[in-house]
Parts: sequence; C-alpha cells; structure tokens
Amino acid sequence: MTDEVMKIAKLFQITAHQLRRLGRGRIEKDHRSLKVIEAYLFNNKIRTAAAFPHDQCFETANRLEEFARKLEVLVKPERLQS
Repeated sequence: MTDEVMKIAKLFQITAHQLRRLGRGRIEKDHRSLKVIEAYLFNNKIRTAAAFPHDQCFETANRLEEFARKLEVLVKPERLQS
C-alpha cells in the first residue's frame, strides 16, 4: 500500500509541475510552440480567453502539492517501521 500511495503523491507532483507550465502561457519545444485559447460569443462579438488561466493553474498546482505532502506524511511512519 505504501508504494501505491507514494505513486499517487508522485503523480500529484508531476501534475502540479505540468499545470504550472500550462499556466505560464505558451509551451515551446524546439522550433514549435503551442498556445491554447478559448473563444466565446459575448454581446454579439467573439472574445478570447486563456484556456488555462494562470491563477487557476497555480492554485490547483499548489493544492496538488499539498495533497502530495499529506500523502507522503501518512506513509512515512509506515516506512520507518519496516
């Protein structure tokens, strides 16, 4: 069970890192870049917005890291006993 919990904690940390990457805006690799926007209709005009808003991505990433730390603390005493 300890290994499963640690895998989940690691996935939370990886996901938090990737969310921060998305929240920074454009993703660039080699000579290519990717930027995702959402378009919507407002007052008969097309508006655009970031698909991955900076504040929401970073807030969610912080929570995921907090959950990962909690999971790690839960299994650490179990590791010391074995």
